[in-house]
Amino acid sequence: MRKWLLVFNICCTAFMLKAQSLEAGLILGGSLYSGDLSPKEFGVYFQEVNPAGGIFGRLNLNDYISMRIGASLAKITGTGDTLQLTTRPSFRSNILELSLTGEIYPFTIGSGDFMLKPYLFGGGAIFRHNPQTPFDGGWIDMQPLGTQGQGLEGYPEPYKLTQFSIPFGGGIKFVINDTWSIGAEFGWRKTFTDYLDDISDATVNYLDIYNGNGALAARISNGLIAGPETGDVNFKRGGPYKDWYYMSGITVSYFLGGSSGYGSSSSRNRVGGRKRGKAMGCPTF
Repeated sequence: MRKWLLVFNICCTAFMLKAQSLEAGLILGGSLYSGDLSPKEFGVYFQEVNPAGGIFGRLNLNDYISMRIGASLAKITGTGDTLQLTTRPSFRSNILELSLTGEIYPFTIGSGDFMLKPYLFGGGAIFRHNPQTPFDGGWIDMQPLGTQGQGLEGYPEPYKLTQFSIPFGGGIKFVINDTWSIGAEFGWRKTFTDYLDDISDATVNYLDIYNGNGALAARISNGLIAGPETGDVNFKRGGPYKDWYYMSGITVSYFLGGSSGYGSSSSRNRVGGRKRGKAMGCPTF
């Protein structure tokens, strides 16, 4: 995790040194998860929306392209109704995300002190997650348990809690004046792990987990099996697809100053003589 933080800090420093038109802002909204424990019914699915928020900085390169860095914190949850080998398992996880993305503004509607700017964004992110499940009146971390035999002979190594994702999405920004803007954004996160919920496409043996990682790991792995006296039981916990998470929300950004970005000559001509550097890029995170 430290090396990724170092890379992120270097990116932040380069971002600040090169910035000529810079913004700072925040986003407040919700987060959602898609995986083995996400409900399949459309209406029930959106009951799992949880709070999310973050801060961001943006370098406006010109009227059409910006770069941004951001830090976000989100919560994801899921309750499985479709897995047949467990008794309605549930999980929660807090996700800390550090991202570096680019934005494209294809066109602008309006001029002067009010502009509407749709945008698309995409890039890369490092995130930290930690799936937990309810147990004995509290919550316990699942990754150290090895619920799918992780760490045992013939089974994979424990999955990493620090992972890489590809954030992408879009939104719309309203420039209120030459100092503030507000907007709305929705973003997908493609991950490369199937363990946001601690459940993956794996066939495991109950006795292997019980004898190797302990009774608690076996109980969390499959709540329908009574115990080791059941015998040699193989079962499959989840599906083959990678997990996703999503973030959306309302954004507010403040222009810090500078001499490029939307303050370029083309922007000044379009918005009727606005002062150099006094307009902002789209508010995202």
